[in-house]
Amino acid sequence: MASGKGRARPRRRVAAAGSDAMDTTRPSLLIRVRDAGDQAAWREFDGIYRPLLLRFAQARGLSAADAEELAQECMAALHRHVQEFEYDPGKGRFKGWLRTMVNNRFRNRLRDRREYQAASGEIQRAAGDSEASPEALFDRVWRQEHLRHCLRLIRGEVEEDTFGAFVAHVMEEKSVEEVCAQFDMTANQVHAVKSRMMKRIRQRMIQILGEDV
Repeated sequence: MASGKGRARPRRRVAAAGSDAMDTTRPSLLIRVRDAGDQAAWREFDGIYRPLLLRFAQARGLSAADAEELAQECMAALHRHVQEFEYDPGKGRFKGWLRTMVNNRFRNRLRDRREYQAASGEIQRAAGDSEASPEALFDRVWRQEHLRHCLRLIRGEVEEDTFGAFVAHVMEEKSVEEVCAQFDMTANQVHAVKSRMMKRIRQRMIQILGEDV
């Protein structure tokens, strides 16, 4: 996109639609990670689900170290059960499987901690997010991490100023005037960037998560 003065900007893009870019969608990943030799798929998979598990564990009250350990246990289990992965947007089988697994492992860890604390006379416990059920909390983190994944993909498809202006206005909540000054855009251009980016993000989210966006 040109700036308010018509200045052309270099565009950084990933592969065009219909090429390997589509392999970043979750159905393709769930197929590709079954191949132990597809290291690119595993890196992509790990880049989505390890941060998701970490954030969920910490939101439920685990320390950073305990959350890292729990996430590692879950990723190891994912690797062992890779052949069971299914993509079924109508039933959400993978999402449900992952949510059940991490919640069960969290409860086991919390039970073991409470047993240790009772034996040692300690009274500390993991408080967690008291305003949300474990299921609702997982769903929230699930959506947020897939949104982050979509933004990483989109960043390579649009102009740097377009992405920067969107992040500044929508995510950092800067005013239109501030964004105009920072990126040398008009107010109309900022609004147009927001509209186009929101549409692109929704399309990506539907690609990855189906209609459950």
